[in-house]
Amino acid sequence: MLTKTAAPSAFYDYGHQIDVPRCHENTRVAVLEKIDDWVDLVIEIAAFIMWLYGAAGAGKSAIARTMAEKLHSRQRLLATFFFSRQDSSRNHINSVIATLAYKIALAVPEARSLIVATIENDPLIFHSGFAHQLQRLIVEPLHQLSQQGVVYPTVIVIDGLDECLDHEERTILLQAISGAAGQHSVPLKFLITSRPEVPIARVFNTTPVVKVSARHSLDDEPESLEDVEYFLSAKFDEIKRTHPSRRHIHHDWPPSQVIADLAQKSSGQFIYPTTIIRYISSPRHSPTSRLEMIIKLRPLSGESPFAQLDTLYRYILLSCEDVELSLRIIGVCLLSTQAVHVPWCTYHGYARETTVPEYMEQILGLHPGDVQRGLEDLGSLVQYKGDDMELCVLHASLFDFLSDSTRSSELPFNIASIHTRLAIWFSHLISSRRKPCIKGLHGEFDISFWLPLLGRTEPRNYANAPYLRQGLRLCFVYSTLQFYKQI
Repeated sequence: MLTKTAAPSAFYDYGHQIDVPRCHENTRVAVLEKIDDWVDLVIEIAAFIMWLYGAAGAGKSAIARTMAEKLHSRQRLLATFFFSRQDSSRNHINSVIATLAYKIALAVPEARSLIVATIENDPLIFHSGFAHQLQRLIVEPLHQLSQQGVVYPTVIVIDGLDECLDHEERTILLQAISGAAGQHSVPLKFLITSRPEVPIARVFNTTPVVKVSARHSLDDEPESLEDVEYFLSAKFDEIKRTHPSRRHIHHDWPPSQVIADLAQKSSGQFIYPTTIIRYISSPRHSPTSRLEMIIKLRPLSGESPFAQLDTLYRYILLSCEDVELSLRIIGVCLLSTQAVHVPWCTYHGYARETTVPEYMEQILGLHPGDVQRGLEDLGSLVQYKGDDMELCVLHASLFDFLSDSTRSSELPFNIASIHTRLAIWFSHLISSRRKPCIKGLHGEFDISFWLPLLGRTEPRNYANAPYLRQGLRLCFVYSTLQFYKQI
């Protein structure tokens, strides 16, 4: 039961992950030491939760993963859950407890029989509330072992809470964890990372959570600029050692002042230097030429805290051979991360299969190979693994940039037209199958899943799209039937 409900991709060490964020050696030393002290009860002894927060690109996931690896090596890591808005198995809380319980059963052999017995006594426990699952499958078994004198790892890492698409679910998770703190003397500690979004901050500021939590802001770290500078120096040295054009690169490239200037532009956010290094290290281009292009970039305005990053995104996107094609591809990836609400339920994001290049080409009316061609200049922003593999956007802040018209006004990006392409394609499938469920791609899609999609299309397209009109009629009939089922 655990294996069916858990989300393996939420493990910190899932699969053969090569390009996952980790802290570069000798960086983020101060914050890692602070978390170590909290784990070792040197500081914030009463804190059941440590909230690590910072803006997009501040390095939260890199810190969380590095910390998980360190704690695992010290036999202090109990379990992890890494949220991702791009992964439908871990952009909600439905699989959190099963995933944590599975890892706990592996880390603490004595807990396995207790967890399994609980599930056998209540086979539908994963359909119960989050707090009940937490209590029965994690808190109670560990409390029982503590009473017996069993020693076990104590730290659970939950990364990217803001990537849980449903705001209410974030609140439910935090309230359940903080509520568990006062119920049993279980030596647990939760390291939780997220952006400082208002709904999340509001929960952390409530009295029950304040009493059992500590917090650390990555936006206030004086060492960040030094860390970024060290990171850039190390990565430039790596480029000089490994790049195919290394024999054309001078040994003292780049000047130390250039590195210092780039670090200053980052405002201490690691997303900026990480994106720059990916861009400069492309094996198809000259690193020195690409660095010169980066140095020449100037933000449109220095007022925004993202001005330098926006300038970099703008430059990379406008440098693409086919800008419109590249933006349409990224747009489909963006939609796959959005929560979908219909009257009788909430779906956590559109089907991720829409980001598989061979299906995306059908959706966008492209020729085979067009997606790969459109991504040739986007290696620093989008990861392409093959025509039958989902695309992965490397930085969540790219979506923030494109979704804010004040930041991306120069780009020909129209999310409504992408809604329309998706709606027409799925309506064509619905009309041709005439079933409430469509089997295709890698899964099964409910018609109601696409109802909000149809509602966001451009109205002028209905006149010229018979499949769209027919699909909308089918969705209307189906939604009406669903409504009457509930009354």
